[in-house]
Amino acid sequence: MKISVSTKELYAIEKINGFEKRIQTLKTWMIINDLSPNTIVNYIRKISDLSLYFNKLPELINEEEICKYFETLINQSKGNSKSAIKHTVYGLKIYFKALGLETTIKLPKLKDETKLPVVLSKNECQLLFKETKNFKHRLILMMMYSAGLRVSELMALYWYDIDIHRMTIHIRQAKGKKDRYVPLSGFILNDLLTYMEKNTKRKYVFYGKDNVVPMGKSGVRFLFNNAVRRAGITKKGVCLHTLRHSFATHLLESGLDIISIKELLGHSRIETTLVYLHVVDCLRQKKTSPLDVSLQTNPNFYS
Repeated sequence: MKISVSTKELYAIEKINGFEKRIQTLKTWMIINDLSPNTIVNYIRKISDLSLYFNKLPELINEEEICKYFETLINQSKGNSKSAIKHTVYGLKIYFKALGLETTIKLPKLKDETKLPVVLSKNECQLLFKETKNFKHRLILMMMYSAGLRVSELMALYWYDIDIHRMTIHIRQAKGKKDRYVPLSGFILNDLLTYMEKNTKRKYVFYGKDNVVPMGKSGVRFLFNNAVRRAGITKKGVCLHTLRHSFATHLLESGLDIISIKELLGHSRIETTLVYLHVVDCLRQKKTSPLDVSLQTNPNFYS
């Protein structure tokens, strides 16, 4: 498994005695324990940040210093302090475990936040696609929505993963090292065939630099954000993953059972999928205030 090396990691290796040996042991442990490359990179980056901040190895940092560091993250952050703290805490826990080190530091307990996903309406999805004038960009967004794809799954698609006869897309070794099949929308089939005529010689369906590597995540995010802006969608928290949330919610609204949606999304736990029941419930039932109900049933309630 190839793990990218950040500038922070290289700087910490150069500056802090013993860091390189420890971080290599940590990498090996995480690879053996099947952590994803993104998770490994995030944990190492946060450990590097922490070590560079104090100019010493994590095991030499005391609890008071750790608390002050987390306070600094909160004060300096532009809204992502919780994510930074989470990756730092989990990274440190694995660091001490992988290296077999004893620690008296009491790391903060992180509470799971219950947030409902942001979902686009069907009309908003249609407007999003309509306002995306570039043929390839529109096909990318429509495929992500119609199949409920993660952006990493879209980027990893090969032409042989698409079966136009069975109308399926084979998602290989996605999150959790799992394969699954998702439906190929008949609505986008003609556009896909047109696109396929010119691009089947390329390895990836959606290619990037030099037509050899897959399109990058930042490129897909850029085209999505442009489409959202042109469509006039102003909902807070809309991101690429919103297309996947919308896919699941719209299927549930159409009557598909939650177990089938779980399989289509590739979730390991049903609890992850059940969140969409809450979204649909909010959309299905118009929530009103009891005061409004009283006024509707008795117009003279206030007089």
